[in-house]
Amino acid sequence: MEEIAEGLVKSILRFAGLIVRSLIWLIWELCFWELGWYVGWPVCRILSFGYFPKEPINDQNYVNTLSGFIVSLIGLAVLISVAALIAQLVGSG
Repeated sequence: MEEIAEGLVKSILRFAGLIVRSLIWLIWELCFWELGWYVGWPVCRILSFGYFPKEPINDQNYVNTLSGFIVSLIGLAVLISVAALIAQLVGSG
């Protein structure tokens, strides 16, 4: 009986681990790489007068990892800054 209970607990923990890993992947891919890229790309283009990044906005799969990381990081920083500014203006922050 203990072996069945132990197997059931292990199966539940494996499933929970799979769910957590899937959520981490989703957050990383969707929020950082996708959303960050599409917000950061125009910001970087404006700040660099059209020189960075060289790739068009829809070609993020062809950009090198460092450039993509920088653009996505700038995009997320802009989103967080705008959210903090809006929260401060409406009195929530």
